[in-house]
Amino acid sequence: MTVFEMLKEGAEKGYQELMTSLEGVTEEQAWAVLPNQGPDYLHSGGSIYSVTMHVASLKWVYGSICFRNTEIRWRDAADQIEAFEPSWTAALDYLERGHQYWMESWAGLADFEEMRPTNWKSGDWPAWKIIQFCSQHDAYHAGQIAVFRYGCAPSDVRPASEAEEIRKYCRDSIHW
Repeated sequence: MTVFEMLKEGAEKGYQELMTSLEGVTEEQAWAVLPNQGPDYLHSGGSIYSVTMHVASLKWVYGSICFRNTEIRWRDAADQIEAFEPSWTAALDYLERGHQYWMESWAGLADFEEMRPTNWKSGDWPAWKIIQFCSQHDAYHAGQIAVFRYGCAPSDVRPASEAEEIRKYCRDSIHW
């Protein structure tokens, strides 16, 4: 097995972990928020919905920045999300399409090209590192979602805007 094949397999396994954790989640479960009881930032608003949007937007933007000359920027992700939020069905579709985009964005790498620099972290992260990071990122958030499913009662309260969160936290990025 080549390094590229291992990276591809790891990306699919991480995504499968994520999708397994999301299986059967209803909109009311997705909208429920785990109350923040400490100083840690959860990389989301504390709901399954916000974690899903965090992961999905990262797939779109990182694939674009690292492998497609930044054809999609953070502001584009915010606009895309704003067009459908807070629909849970649309969020899952956005995640699926984001994963397809992510996988296609680096599918053309040849063997040994996984060492090439990317535009992420000022070129300090080679392709293999960003691919591995995103695979681990999916698995990490799969576990987080499992905890949210266990610890949160369903809610019919519309979640905060994820598009606005992106605008708030990513506006200063060079990839805005």
